[in-house]
Amino acid sequence: MNAAQLLKDLLGARESFERVLGQVREVDAGELLIGFVGGLDSEQSLDNAERERRLRAVFSRTRLETADLRSIADAGAKATNIVLRNALALLLPAEFRNGVFRPQKALSVDAPEIQVGASEHLDDNVDTQLPSFSRENTVYSDVVILSIADDPPTKKLLESNGFVPLRCSSMEEFDGLTATNDRICAFLVESSFLSSLGSGRQSELITKLALFSTLVWIRFQDDGLIASVVKVLEDIAGARCQTSNPTATEVSFQDTPGLREKELEYLFAAKKRLSDGDSHGRFIPGELNERELKLLGAAMSQYSKKKRFNPGAELTQVKTSFLQGGRTNAKVALVKVNDLRLPVIVKIDKQLAILSEARRFLTLIHKDDPDLRPEVHLHADAALIVFGIVSDQKPEAEAPAPTLEQSLIEQWNQEMEDPASFSASEVLLQGFSDGVRRLAILNRQKYSSNGFLCFANPYIVGIKTMEEKGFDWGFGQTAIAKRDWAEGVPANPAEIAVCHGDAHTRNVLIRGDRGFLIDYAYTGPGHPCTDLVRLELSVYLTRFVPFGSEADLRALQRDISIERLSISELLSKHGGLIRSKTNELCLRMCIVARDQVGDVLKVHNLPWDHYVAVKILAAWQALHVPSLQQSLVRGVISAIGTS
Repeated sequence: MNAAQLLKDLLGARESFERVLGQVREVDAGELLIGFVGGLDSEQSLDNAERERRLRAVFSRTRLETADLRSIADAGAKATNIVLRNALALLLPAEFRNGVFRPQKALSVDAPEIQVGASEHLDDNVDTQLPSFSRENTVYSDVVILSIADDPPTKKLLESNGFVPLRCSSMEEFDGLTATNDRICAFLVESSFLSSLGSGRQSELITKLALFSTLVWIRFQDDGLIASVVKVLEDIAGARCQTSNPTATEVSFQDTPGLREKELEYLFAAKKRLSDGDSHGRFIPGELNERELKLLGAAMSQYSKKKRFNPGAELTQVKTSFLQGGRTNAKVALVKVNDLRLPVIVKIDKQLAILSEARRFLTLIHKDDPDLRPEVHLHADAALIVFGIVSDQKPEAEAPAPTLEQSLIEQWNQEMEDPASFSASEVLLQGFSDGVRRLAILNRQKYSSNGFLCFANPYIVGIKTMEEKGFDWGFGQTAIAKRDWAEGVPANPAEIAVCHGDAHTRNVLIRGDRGFLIDYAYTGPGHPCTDLVRLELSVYLTRFVPFGSEADLRALQRDISIERLSISELLSKHGGLIRSKTNELCLRMCIVARDQVGDVLKVHNLPWDHYVAVKILAAWQALHVPSLQQSLVRGVISAIGTS
């Protein structure tokens, strides 16, 4: 069958359409679809629902090149049927959708008649002919209309103001569109669409709208909502992990269908919020993909406006440097915006991970530690969380307070430069003690079920898997038996306390005599000992220099963990190991953490065996970490894990 006959049958009776549908792949796909779009537009015997059905069926059976897609978009732009144009826009890849709604060049009186299927390509510069917006400004111009019925006045209003209307009449169409389109700046949710959904499906829709973006505008025709307006706002804020409900510039409720002209200001505001992420003339690191870059720019623009109390403030410069992260795969950056003095910490990750950390922080930490003030920003598949910075105590500083790791390295370097006159910082020890105090306050809290998984406790499944495959760690059966004992001791109260979940020297900031915890991605339930044991071992295994013999180091660990000697007793008995004043400082920090464990255990009515057991398991887990001093790791296991 030739292309002309195939096109005729595809536009004919339903029986002929179904009969030849399987032959679509046998002809040139681009030419066929160009003619088919024109034919559907002019064929009066077909209703709109049948036009949409046939277009989807034919489109799904074609393989199209880039040139074909451009030509098909041009053909759609010539269509007079707005329902058909909208249906075609939903089928095209995002980068070609605006072409369906381009204004067509006027034809002269003498221009030849355009036949069905002919393709008149627009100039490459056609977008510059638009009166009030250009290609650059139409990046975030898609407006999704959730409606069962078509609304020509709303579409006309949107098109005349540079927006691209895209109608979805089902949740399936909505899911498909939002999964592939990051150019959306607004959602208009009509009563006809809401009325087709039950309570559960409406709640699902509200959550999906909330999680698509924190920067778009959402308009509800509220007489179709089952839940109250207050409940909808609370649900949106809750889904986004926001502490306050969205404003009218973000979510609006109206009692009439269709967009009104005075509401266009909300659309332009949303488009501006998103477009601010595309600002030029600023440094952007290569570690981020395009969507992450745009979201970072948009989020920082909003941050700048808020800090300046000026909604018209423009984003002019973003300076970003990446920091070493923790156990997650998140990208952690120190971000300086415009001329604001202090930077912020931004963590960029998958949406699920960002929302999980925000929920953990807001549920378990926020009431006791408001300094970090997390803000979640989402758009399409990009997500980030902004934390207020714990600044350095120096007035001129434009950086966060140093980590405990940085502070201890600096202590060591100063001592090596002038050992005779060096004196370890008492203020640093006070700052560490303050951080430990904050950690202990958290660990004293009993965990009430919030549905969070436990990430805090030592995890040695990987160690055992290696052993099952024949790997020998060289400790013998006594150490294995002690490890088995250690696993059994904390098993019952394994998740009774609130834990930070990732306590180590890089997650403690020291500002003078105060210590601050950061990075709450693993916050949740855990054993009361876990955080303090991990922090103690982190100091010991990273910064304590092993001057003595292995036997000396094992003896030190037995006296710390089993005998529970005081710091003065340890310094007197193990003076040979304390050749360095930085070593003494590290040892004092270890004892501060250890002694707080005793107080935490008393609150939870647990014996000292729990400290020993958790420390054994944490040391075994540390065998996986090559950056730690493995001789000290093995010394801890030998000292307390074989006795």
